[in-house]
Amino acid sequence: MNVTAQFLPQPQFWPESAPRFLNFRSLAGLVGDGGRRIRTGRLFRSGDFHQLDDAGAETLRLLGLNAVCDLRSAGEQQRHPSLLPGVGIPLAMDAPEADPSSATRVVGDPSATPQDVRAAMFEVYSGMPSRLTDALRAVFDAALTSRGGLLVQCAIGKDRTGVAVALLLAVLGVPRDVILADYVASNRARDAIFDAMAARNPGRAPPPAAMLDPLLAADPDYLRAFWARLDVDYGGEGGYLAGGLGFGADAVEDLRGRWLI
Repeated sequence: MNVTAQFLPQPQFWPESAPRFLNFRSLAGLVGDGGRRIRTGRLFRSGDFHQLDDAGAETLRLLGLNAVCDLRSAGEQQRHPSLLPGVGIPLAMDAPEADPSSATRVVGDPSATPQDVRAAMFEVYSGMPSRLTDALRAVFDAALTSRGGLLVQCAIGKDRTGVAVALLLAVLGVPRDVILADYVASNRARDAIFDAMAARNPGRAPPPAAMLDPLLAADPDYLRAFWARLDVDYGGEGGYLAGGLGFGADAVEDLRGRWLI
């Protein structure tokens, strides 16, 4: 399947003068259950806010954000604490203990190959349903209790954020091909992601591009590996939501009723 951005709506709010955030976008306008669309100001995704000035904070407030699910591990958050609570946007969950960093470790292995990195990424994605169960349950708790805009983020807004948003969109009735189109849109932010990673490691030479490419790519096959695990172990997203996370049909209808229009 040729995945493009044809399914993605045009941003409803993003003036040219607004600050740019790492891999940030709204999911407003995507078509879900019964042809209804995701409401403006309900669901956003992003990488980490390692820099946030007054203009950026005001932009987030204007967008209606009032809760953040930060999927970075406890260690990551200790090293780089979130700046969002300081501007009045509280964290909606505790920091996860799980840190699916095996691909990052492989990148630093001098004997590894790009194929090893890509294989590690498949392991990361297929392992997320079990490794991130508590974190994903917390994301759905936040989605069901938030009365304004919910932001889902991790370090670069691609992998952990990607699977969490994929689950939320599936529950809203968004088809997988549309979810996949949103996922691969993170490839547009690759240069910004690379720059952000370099800024966090000053004085350290980056790994070869061939090693970084499979790590930074929003490869459709990665998300398909996540879905394959859900399909085999739970019969799909609905089975995982009920059997893995403990949310039934009432929760699905509640979320659809509040987020779709």
